[in-house]
Amino acid sequence: MADRTCIVTGSALPRDQLIRIVSGPDGVAVVDLAEKLPGRGVWVTNSAEALRHVADRGLLRRSIDAQFDDIESTLEQVGHLMRMRAMAAASMARRAGALIGGAGKLAAEGAFDGLLAAPDASEREFRKLSSRLEVSWTSRALDSEALGQICGRPSLAFAAIRGGKAQKMAEKLRFELMRLERFYAASACHAR
Repeated sequence: MADRTCIVTGSALPRDQLIRIVSGPDGVAVVDLAEKLPGRGVWVTNSAEALRHVADRGLLRRSIDAQFDDIESTLEQVGHLMRMRAMAAASMARRAGALIGGAGKLAAEGAFDGLLAAPDASEREFRKLSSRLEVSWTSRALDSEALGQICGRPSLAFAAIRGGKAQKMAEKLRFELMRLERFYAASACHAR
């Protein structure tokens, strides 16, 4: 991925660490998570704090002649959309048979690429599964209700994804989960 420059920090970063913002037809700034909206866009470090800074300093007005209507509602919407994108990627992987839920099934299946654990899941079980499944990455971005919804249960503490034939799905899921985690990393005041 080509590097882009953040308008807040001036740092050149990979696109997966940034959020693209474009001007809508009415002059309202629109966050382009899919990076497919038309028009000249600007890039901002992927965090709620960076978006607040952009809104407070009026940086979008100078760059793309746009501004956010209400930054707090925008942040809530962006967080929600990121969560939905992560859940959609996980659901697609589940339907393809690449994502499996439940600690017992995971232990019986063997090696996986990534492990998803609910934030309130047992830390001991999390470490044990991470080691046993030989995962290369882990995420605690989705809660037990979301993991359960993905796997068709009321709640679920653990799910894992395996690459192989579904490598692109695994990479897409990891990208969306990391994006969601980064967005909230600097801002503890937003609940997922």
